[in-house]
Amino acid sequence: MADIEIEKQHSLDFNTAREQAKKWLESAKEKYGIDANYVEGENEDNVTISRKGIDGKATLDANKIRIEATLGFLAKPLKGKIKDALESGLNKHLG
Repeated sequence: MADIEIEKQHSLDFNTAREQAKKWLESAKEKYGIDANYVEGENEDNVTISRKGIDGKATLDANKIRIEATLGFLAKPLKGKIKDALESGLNKHLG
């Protein structure tokens, strides 16, 4: 079971949402040093995300983005800060 689960509706067309999600992912790579694998699909895109102590996945479709993250022992105390950072990024890029 994921430690963090976030689902956010968006009103962007799928291609614009995809572009914004990729921009957010690139900024997160630079800021937090995460590794990510972005796979485009016809109706949804999937991303796997990892960093020491954090494993996550995200699914983007024409209506929403869903993020799930599992935190390691040392990352669990930072759950609130991690969730806040994810929600802030969602709001900034997918408004």
